[in-house]
Amino acid sequence: MGQNFFTTPVIQLFQFIILFEINRFTILAESETTIRAVIGWPDDGEEYYEAEEEIQEIEWTVQKFSNIEDTLALVGFIRDNRLISIDKIILSPEELFEKIEPTFNWDKNQFDLALDTLLNIRVDMIDEGKKSDYFFVHF
Repeated sequence: MGQNFFTTPVIQLFQFIILFEINRFTILAESETTIRAVIGWPDDGEEYYEAEEEIQEIEWTVQKFSNIEDTLALVGFIRDNRLISIDKIILSPEELFEKIEPTFNWDKNQFDLALDTLLNIRVDMIDEGKKSDYFFVHF
């Protein structure tokens, strides 16, 4: 069997980081343990913008999660239903479970594991060559 689409670390990083409404994603370097990239956003929603405006270099120390497929399905659900504001999920965990259950037919344990994984993903921001902050999701 071939490699599962979701098991590719670059795809995992991309699926997570698009929660932050990026419109650009460029890989700078990749190893088995780390991915360095540049992400960007549109400038004030304008269609035309300078390529160097509104960008952030990031580095992800690849995290191995056994339930990444469920977690990325949860990420997609949150993104598609606009249930995030900047980095904060706008529903309580209980409300999110109630909303997602009919779509995925998950039991509470499966949901909790996917949510726990999502809340543990961290992607470092790199400013002037140093880690300065990180992207994460919270309630």
